[in-house]
Amino acid sequence: MKRLLTFIGLLGIIIGSIYLYQKQLGAIPFLLLSIYFFAQAFKQLSNKPKQSDEVEKENKNDRYS
Repeated sequence: MKRLLTFIGLLGIIIGSIYLYQKQLGAIPFLLLSIYFFAQAFKQLSNKPKQSDEVEKENKNDRYS
């Protein structure tokens, strides 16, 4: 379901960007896509430290034992 909503959202942005490019307003879709991709990258990066922090703590404990 989440993928479907993402696909529909991106499809809407593509259709809107085609319209805006024809009206000489091409910077607006570029800005919207950059915000979207930044948010996606931030989600992925914010999920990783939780797992790696635990592994890093275990490795530090093993080094000093």
